Formats: sequence, structure tokens, C-alpha cells
Amino acid sequence: MIQFTHKHKYVYKFELQKRAPFVGWEKMEYILLTNHDDPNSKDNRALLESALRIAYGYQPKGVKFSYEKTT
Repeated sequence: MIQFTHKHKYVYKFELQKRAPFVGWEKMEYILLTNHDDPNSKDNRALLESALRIAYGYQPKGVKFSYEKTT
């Protein structure tokens, strides 16, 4: 089995609008595993955008870096 290791686990937070029948906003977190050092670098933003488009079907607005997970 192939196992990958990454130097960083960056946590990004954003809000998604709830679908019917519920109304309102839901707070979400997404963990990006990467080897790039800066959480807001161009490379990490491109990886994050493509991952969120795959997961949610679009790029949510207001995605912000929150913290680096250390486990």
C-alpha cells in the first residue's frame, strides 16, 4: 500500500448555505494536506480551489486560513 506524507495540515474555514428544507448558514472546515510552506501561497490556493470545486461543485466565498493542525 502506498502511503503519502505531507509537511503541513492547513485548516481553512468558510460558510456554506444550507439546502432546503433547512435555511441558514453552516460553518465548515477543510483540511488541506500539502508540502508548500505558506498557507496563503498561490500554489496552496490553487490546490484548495480545485479541491473545494470537486467536493462542493463550486468555490465557496470567504474561505480563510484558520490554523495549522499539528498531529
